[in-house]
Amino acid sequence: MPTKKAKKKVIDNVIRDAEKKSSKKTKNSKKTSNAKPSKEAVNISAEETTITVIEADDIDSTDKSNSSDITAQDPTADQPISEPEIAEEAVEIEVREEKAEAEKTQKIEVTTPEDESLVVESVMEETAIDDNLDKLIEDIEKDEQAQKSKAEKSKKDEPKADKKTQDKKEGKTKKHVQATTDKKPEQKLKKRKKLPMRALPFRILSAILALGTIGAVASAVVRITLTGIVPNKYLIPAIAGLALILLFYLFKTLRRKTHIPVLIILNLFGIALSVVSIFGFVKVQETMSFLFNNFNESKEYTVYDIIVNKDSTYNTLDDVKGKIFHSISNFVDTEKLETAARDQADASISYENGIYNLLNNADRDKTYIAVLNSGTWEATLGLNDGKNDYVNKFKVIGELKVEEEKKNDLVESNLTTESFTVFVSGIDTRTGLMLDKSLSDVNIVITVNPKTKNILMTTIPRDYYVQLHGTTGLRDKLTHAGALGGLPLSMATIEDLLDFKFSRYIRVNFNFVVNLVDAIGGITIDSDVDYNITAYTNHACVFYPGANQVNGKCALAFARERYAYSDGDRHRGRNQEQVIEKVFQKLTSSNTLISRYSDILSSLSGSFDTNISASDITSLANMQLDDMAKWTVETYNLDGPTGMTYTYSYPNQLLSVMYPDETTVETARAKIKQVLTGPIEATETDTTETIIEE
Repeated sequence: MPTKKAKKKVIDNVIRDAEKKSSKKTKNSKKTSNAKPSKEAVNISAEETTITVIEADDIDSTDKSNSSDITAQDPTADQPISEPEIAEEAVEIEVREEKAEAEKTQKIEVTTPEDESLVVESVMEETAIDDNLDKLIEDIEKDEQAQKSKAEKSKKDEPKADKKTQDKKEGKTKKHVQATTDKKPEQKLKKRKKLPMRALPFRILSAILALGTIGAVASAVVRITLTGIVPNKYLIPAIAGLALILLFYLFKTLRRKTHIPVLIILNLFGIALSVVSIFGFVKVQETMSFLFNNFNESKEYTVYDIIVNKDSTYNTLDDVKGKIFHSISNFVDTEKLETAARDQADASISYENGIYNLLNNADRDKTYIAVLNSGTWEATLGLNDGKNDYVNKFKVIGELKVEEEKKNDLVESNLTTESFTVFVSGIDTRTGLMLDKSLSDVNIVITVNPKTKNILMTTIPRDYYVQLHGTTGLRDKLTHAGALGGLPLSMATIEDLLDFKFSRYIRVNFNFVVNLVDAIGGITIDSDVDYNITAYTNHACVFYPGANQVNGKCALAFARERYAYSDGDRHRGRNQEQVIEKVFQKLTSSNTLISRYSDILSSLSGSFDTNISASDITSLANMQLDDMAKWTVETYNLDGPTGMTYTYSYPNQLLSVMYPDETTVETARAKIKQVLTGPIEATETDTTETIIEE
């Protein structure tokens, strides 16, 4: 419907047309008659014109409310005119009308009946125009009302659209309006067409990243599953949860309607998940490699030291090639020794009766060549009591080294359901190799009952004076069993002492302690005496009263120290317990495990030997993770008085020994049997003594 301005414009045009017609007729009348019009005729014309203007103004006033409605319905219509603007326009209309009347009065000088009829005709024409205008306005209003009712009816007849569809339609309408009202619609359209082309490479990269993430996670899950360490009650829900997360992640990434900001967040999630999966895969791989390399078949080494007089002219292995070597036959694999001498030195072997006779001959003869297992030679050097200064009497000019595959002595059984016993032997070797024979300075029998969750650690002193298995006559120190016959002789001798059989073992050397302490960044030990101590086994290590930060070598020296204390071995036992406690505290720290995990595994590789299989270790770990049970751990030490006597290995030399206290031996036997069949009952004699000894 037209606004006020439009209506007034129409009225003005009508008035101007009427004036033009009137002026034309007046000009025609001038041609026919030069008479001036009468005053009455002029007045009539003026009055009629005024009436026409007033009627037009009335039309504006009556349609004021309708014009506002029209403006509200038509967004392209002009805004309603305020009252001051209406008043000003009315004044302007009156001024124009007065001016028109004045011009007519000036032009019309003679009024004739024809002129009057022209004026009346003009007024009638104006009235007809007004009537037509009113009719036109009414028709427009009727049309709009009909369209409005038709739209309402169609809304009622149509089913309710989905809210999302309506939103999309509204959004499209808004976009359409914005595009049509934009100053540069063509440029904006070009930009919209370019956006998908720019986003396409990013979406492709996101899809590739999603597929790579799924591959990394799947590889890690498969590797962890194959280890058998994680129980099914944790593994299955974890796999199911990961599968759901990955499916959602893949769906959102591949969905074309996913917005770019959401894709960026998904990509960051995928990168983080990939890094975690790769890290987990690498760590699990390292763990399994460590287990299979150290808990399965491995290399076995035998080293024979070539020993001559300190003043001998022999200085290298080449100097003695082709000559006769001398050794002992007790607890020696003569076939292996003779093969190594022939292949590596083109030499033959002659045997003596005992170590004492062998070394006495070398001490008297500068051309005499003695050959001893390196473990036996290490044990002999430790016998220096001032009477036989072996360190200053002899020198080692070379070695015969034999490397061979270790015999398969793995013991297969279910350690999660059956009680078992493990012999732990700490050997005194400084070569870095797990030698077949060496002093057994640590002798611990660990009895485990997985059903009752009980562990008993029975420690036997290294100087325990026992009958070596298969020998008669003089007894010997337990530590010499390892030097003479290696691990088999040590285990057999302990079985004779405690009266029960066991088949599993773990053998570690001193490098195990040194490397482990270094791998975890050192430890802090406390010296509980009020004076400085220089370690007997390593003079570079000095311990001050109070806290001392030590590396691996000094930690081992602290654990082996006994000469600096008035109570000797008993104080050494407390030092060893402290070292073990400090290492355990450092190992159980999450920071240490995360930051030094690889270093710890590397440090332990090659420094221990066992016949426990990797599957046994993983099954025990699985059991512990499954039930998270607390274990009861008890330690017990065999004890007895000390003294000096002769031994089987060195029958001509008095050595310090510990005579077994049969009461403690019987108690140890009873405790071991009790753990194998049921829970432990603690006694007043329970102790936590030495773990590592010299």
